[in-house]
Amino acid sequence: MKLNEFQELAVEHVDGPCLVTSCPGSGKTRVLVERVIRLLERGINPKSIICITFTNKAANEMKKRICKRLGVNKTSFFVGTFHALCVSLLRKIGTKGGYATNFNILDENDQLDLILQVARRRGSDITRPDASNIKYFLNLYRDSLKDISNIDEDLDHLAGIARDYLRVAKENNLIDFTGLIYETINILEDNEDIREKVQNHFKYILVDEMQDTNLSQYHLIKLMGDKWKNIMLIGDIDQSVYRWRNARYENIQEFLSYYPKVRVITLSKNYRSTPQIIKAAGDLIKNNDSHILNQFETDNADGASVKCSELENQTLEARWVASRIESLKVQGGWDYEDFAILYRVNKMSEPLEQVFSTRGMPYEVVGGFSFYDRKEVKDCLAMLKYLVNRKDGVAFHRICSLVKGMGNITIGNIENVAISEGCTLDEACLKVKESSRSRRIGNACKKIYDIYNLLYDQTKTAQCMSTLVREFDMEGILREKYGEEYLDRMENVSQVIEAVGEFDGLDKGVEKYLQQISLVSNADKEVDGNKISLMSLHAAKGLEFPIVFIVGVEENILPHIRSIKGESASPENLEEERRLCYVGMTRAKKLLQMSWCSKRRSYGKYKNVYFKTCLPSIFLKEAGLIDNYSHTVSF
Repeated sequence: MKLNEFQELAVEHVDGPCLVTSCPGSGKTRVLVERVIRLLERGINPKSIICITFTNKAANEMKKRICKRLGVNKTSFFVGTFHALCVSLLRKIGTKGGYATNFNILDENDQLDLILQVARRRGSDITRPDASNIKYFLNLYRDSLKDISNIDEDLDHLAGIARDYLRVAKENNLIDFTGLIYETINILEDNEDIREKVQNHFKYILVDEMQDTNLSQYHLIKLMGDKWKNIMLIGDIDQSVYRWRNARYENIQEFLSYYPKVRVITLSKNYRSTPQIIKAAGDLIKNNDSHILNQFETDNADGASVKCSELENQTLEARWVASRIESLKVQGGWDYEDFAILYRVNKMSEPLEQVFSTRGMPYEVVGGFSFYDRKEVKDCLAMLKYLVNRKDGVAFHRICSLVKGMGNITIGNIENVAISEGCTLDEACLKVKESSRSRRIGNACKKIYDIYNLLYDQTKTAQCMSTLVREFDMEGILREKYGEEYLDRMENVSQVIEAVGEFDGLDKGVEKYLQQISLVSNADKEVDGNKISLMSLHAAKGLEFPIVFIVGVEENILPHIRSIKGESASPENLEEERRLCYVGMTRAKKLLQMSWCSKRRSYGKYKNVYFKTCLPSIFLKEAGLIDNYSHTVSF
């Protein structure tokens, strides 16, 4: 494919700062690759070039394209992530920061474990959520280049553990992922000779997906490139959807201010989507104050109009999606792999997975677990399985893991008693409790016995599930294990209760639910590569599909309730939600269909399932897909 006028301007740019703003599907990766080729053709030393991107997958794709164009097997210059670049630098200059060259890298779990270890050494008995809180603020402060000495303001009595963690990590020659960039910056700032050597070595810096950089990453780019100023940034503010990871699209705006003579090249031609999809997406995103791309166009042929469908509830929405896919396959000759279904929150895959499995339609959950493979969902299903089958030792073993005091030795004793006395496992719990000298074990055994000897009417399926969730204290377990992240896990638990609620009033309703979902969990999803893709809107970034469905486009879902209500509500968060919807819409090449439910099955705390009235998302109005809109978002 021949480069267009603006792509040609970008790849021919040599010296000085340059910002390439790009709309989705504009060929920005090709531009980056071709610019590298042009620099090499001009005789520029390959080792003076670095290409930085955000994921190993993207870096490998970039390397592959560059090697193919050059006809070689390996690049002679750096192409990789920020973290890989800093590892390479610190192996050479880390001694200036107090690290030996053979330092080890801590992943997120290692980081948590070291925080807990440091706390134990201090004689502090902290919980894992406390450790997660310390990790969060340590990473936030370093990502944002805030003064660590002020961390007391956010961590209070935990601040001492945070400071000790940084000290102990360095003493033990350990660096976490955030520290890789932070320590590199510190060494470059504190050592003018090293900074100048790095600047003279890397004279041409190219950065992809600039909208996803945090402040420390942007500062590192400036430190390395400020002498020669041959920095090319490629990005799209409208695709910045990772603020929760400390990403700042403002880095692009600050780059424009810092380098007033920066050359700005706009790639406004989309090679991916039809004019109809582009118009709807363009109409939506222009409502963001941060939007700077004035044009969004394509030479592609006309396609079908973007449609928005209203369904009564999420079950009917899933059935509608399945029917549309089958219809389009017959009428248009599409394969399953041509379809993607996108949603705002992971729990929304559940009704889709049920329908696809029931109809024998192959699918794959991309970038995450199948709904039924998530730990908290498996725990809930185990509660139900043991309720209907008191001989299910596998389910019993799983629910025991939810009760403090239930170790493998105790579970083995219970199993032996059940076999020797011919009783159920929960009845054996009571016998073990009576013979145990440990109050902790006795209380644990009594808890399980009591839970499963409550009065259960299995026709009231949602009530059964919500009672089990309450009695096992799933909310407390998830809060203790995951800290503030527990809310997303509880959404999945809520979805199980809502799904079980579909069988309310049926004889043996719980058994019928378990039978139906067994079709999902036992489905052979590895038949071949021809599968429907299910994924969150975040996971869809960077991908494209001929036909895209975006489901659940409702207020409080997209935009998410946390962006428009409560403490975290703000115009900035609403704009990020709009960008997220825009990213989803622009994944579609040929056909885009969006849907919302007028009612959504939900449940009150420890109550039966009910249907709540829903409103279409403001984004559907802004995209020109619905005429009437009765709800206003305000802050």
